[in-house]
Amino acid sequence: MLIMTLPVLASQPPSIAFYYNQIDSVRELMNYDRVVVTPGLITEKQIDTLHKANTRVYAYLSAGEYDGATLPPSLQTHSPLINTNWQSHVMDLTAPAWQNYLLGEAASIMEKGFDGMFLDTLDSYTLFAITHSQRQKQEEGLVSILTALHNAPSQPTLIFNRGFDVLTKLPFKPAAVVAESLYHQYDPKDKRYQTVPSQDTTWLTQRLNEVKALDIEVIVIDYIPGSERTKQIAAAQRLLKEGYTPYVSDGMLYEFGVSTVVPVAKRVLGFYDGQMDSFTTSQCHRMLAMPIEYNGYVPDCVDIRTTDFSRLDITRYAGIALWVEEQTYQQVPTVQPWLHRILGQRPILFINALPNDQGLLNKLGIQSVGEMTGNITQKTGKNWTKNHYPATFSQFEPHQAWAPNQLAVSSLISFADEHGKEATMLFKAPWGGAIVSPFPVLSLANDTETWIVDPFRLLDETLQLPSIPAADATTESGLRILTAHIDGDGFPSKGWFPGKPYTAKVLLDHVFSHYPLPQTVSIIEGEIGKRGLYPEQSPAMERIARDIFKLPNVEIASHTFSHPFFWDHSKVIKKKQYGDHLPIPGYTVDYNNEIITTANYINNQLAPKGKKVELILWSGKADPTERILKIAEEANLLNVNGGNTYVVRGKNSFTQVSATIVWYPDAVQVYAPVLNENLYTNLWTEHHDGYGRAVETFEILGSPRRLKTISIYYHMYSGAYPASLNGLKNVYDWAMKQPTTPLYLSEYAKRARTLYETGIAKTLNGDWLITSSGVKSIRLPNELGYPTTTSQIAGWNKGPDGRYLILTSPRTRLTTSQQQEKGIRLQSVNGQLLKWEQQGNTISWSVYSHMPLTMTLAGVSQCQRQSGDRVTIRRTVEQRQLREPIAIITTNKTGVISGTLRCSAS
Repeated sequence: MLIMTLPVLASQPPSIAFYYNQIDSVRELMNYDRVVVTPGLITEKQIDTLHKANTRVYAYLSAGEYDGATLPPSLQTHSPLINTNWQSHVMDLTAPAWQNYLLGEAASIMEKGFDGMFLDTLDSYTLFAITHSQRQKQEEGLVSILTALHNAPSQPTLIFNRGFDVLTKLPFKPAAVVAESLYHQYDPKDKRYQTVPSQDTTWLTQRLNEVKALDIEVIVIDYIPGSERTKQIAAAQRLLKEGYTPYVSDGMLYEFGVSTVVPVAKRVLGFYDGQMDSFTTSQCHRMLAMPIEYNGYVPDCVDIRTTDFSRLDITRYAGIALWVEEQTYQQVPTVQPWLHRILGQRPILFINALPNDQGLLNKLGIQSVGEMTGNITQKTGKNWTKNHYPATFSQFEPHQAWAPNQLAVSSLISFADEHGKEATMLFKAPWGGAIVSPFPVLSLANDTETWIVDPFRLLDETLQLPSIPAADATTESGLRILTAHIDGDGFPSKGWFPGKPYTAKVLLDHVFSHYPLPQTVSIIEGEIGKRGLYPEQSPAMERIARDIFKLPNVEIASHTFSHPFFWDHSKVIKKKQYGDHLPIPGYTVDYNNEIITTANYINNQLAPKGKKVELILWSGKADPTERILKIAEEANLLNVNGGNTYVVRGKNSFTQVSATIVWYPDAVQVYAPVLNENLYTNLWTEHHDGYGRAVETFEILGSPRRLKTISIYYHMYSGAYPASLNGLKNVYDWAMKQPTTPLYLSEYAKRARTLYETGIAKTLNGDWLITSSGVKSIRLPNELGYPTTTSQIAGWNKGPDGRYLILTSPRTRLTTSQQQEKGIRLQSVNGQLLKWEQQGNTISWSVYSHMPLTMTLAGVSQCQRQSGDRVTIRRTVEQRQLREPIAIITTNKTGVISGTLRCSAS
């Protein structure tokens, strides 16, 4: 783990959340140091993700009540009454059957990986134990239960809900005691929030002071809905000031509340129509996900037809976008009343069509003004459409015309017909905005699409998402990531070179061995293995594969057994040019064979000792379903490929730039950052050296926004022609000259797959808190300023679109300033930072680098090596960016490099 020594911050208790809702993702829960959840609503994988983020996970367990609808037979005689508030069974704590039941439940809970348990309903016995003798017996039973749980083999950490009367009778102290409703309460029957009567607050305060006197942490849960976030924060600050660990949330604990941290809503809810598109083919995913994730938010694309609007918690969303047809609003009757109800609570962007409910339109401040006909021309907003394809309107069809009818609603783009009727195409309003057909995306004659406005500007103007530190998968240690990966297609093909070598041998000799970059190489078993198409050639091809895989700069991947061309068979494929997969005689696609058996074949037959298959590179359309992805994940295989990213000069619409990943609750697909040479050669029908234009792609996607890594991606058949080999080598030569951090594709995939599982929160005093389960880089937008020297980072580097922070731990506290502070920082290193400890002028560091080390420190006047690996230190002044004095530290060594430096600040 990376460590960084910092000035001591004001002491405050670790944060905590109590969350009893369904859990699709833990990206919000990881903001807290501790979370209490319903054990049946979280998976072991989610618990593991929280642990990677240094969040401790506690399971809710009702110790005094059975909360199922029907008691099991063994417990039916041990419940004296029903708790009518929650319709649960209050239990006799002295009953051995109940005690054994609880111990069994606790053992099952702890086997899932929980860190401890939150024991609720400890005082429920008081509902039926009236006399002193009855209460004494119940308290003895409770002490027995709590002691047994404490002494369980799993040694769970225990947090109590109240239990005041037994604390001094226990042979141990709980980690904390919780009390609800000190100042604010919730009535579950009436569903009302109320202020706690002063006499009740006084009584509870006295009991909590007794707990404090025992040196036990006191956690107070108060109830205020998430729609009143300002009140929640004020309530939490008051509790913290009074010596409590606060948690303030909604009455059912279904929302993400305020503790010593305030989670930032970073999801954007996007609706698509499932009758017209699937999740991955929807405009929400194809068009909106990329600019949303670039801004640090998470696109949450859902089918409008299957959404239960009565259960939507909009407090977790920063904005809402609807990209549907007008008929969808008519066919889904629940959506427009919901929009009417939540309008103004979160910014909303209507795309393509507007709702048709007149009451909702009135509230939006938009009215229909008839239709436009004939020749239609643009009147206003030409700065929006400049340098884009022009919007097209048929002269033979009428077009719905809309206009603002409230002063607060403005028209940003408008058109008029030949009769002078003017209509607005882009609206901006206090509630968000709307952009209507034929905007914002135009379908072209060559079966492609193009944005006809800037999607980043569209989201900025309408949703107005606040600037936040953005989780980033393009950058490592301050430098753009560089990867190279090869699909195994074409291994058996012969190259147009003397001796007609296999294309794989051409690449082995001229690329894999020649360029020391980390490279990820895959094979198709059905092409080179004895079970495949060419068993007689298999021995020769397997020898080449072994020679490739034993290279020190090559990691091993699988490109499946039969190269399925289609993975998602729920989609209708009109034309299958190559069939379903390679024509291996008698073979029918078996996904376990494609993923697991072929990986085992490579590991057992081709991989050298100490290496194994790290990931699967999806084949064909590369559109695996969640179920198929899960097969790979359960086999501990990472996965990459798919997506649609291909831009060159003259063809650079953002419609051709995909999101980083496809996120599902049970699995994640990592898209190839950039598509392969097939796009650059028009499927090898022209320009065999066309892949050389990938340099244009990398430049376009690197500035003015760094949208993607430098991702060299091609097939074995790129070794077929002298022209294709030269084009490929030109790309490698260019990449070698760039300031990058080269990674294996698996290392990139580990970061990319966790992009959406990154938490962003604010502390109660306004500092940023960043929680990562895998990403190592955060982009700080320019408008947020500079990290201060008290921030828990190793340093930062200036990029084209902000400052790229170098993280040192899963949890990072970040403060910013509009002025850069003086101080020593790590500016960049072309490897993975393993350790960064800074104490005064002494820096202990360790880096894992695939290439000879180059490390740059900024803000230094001089640096000297104290210990560790021998390095060369050169002082200079940064010329391109901030003109800071810097020290450049180099060595020809690769692998793990470490040492201690003594540096003086400039």
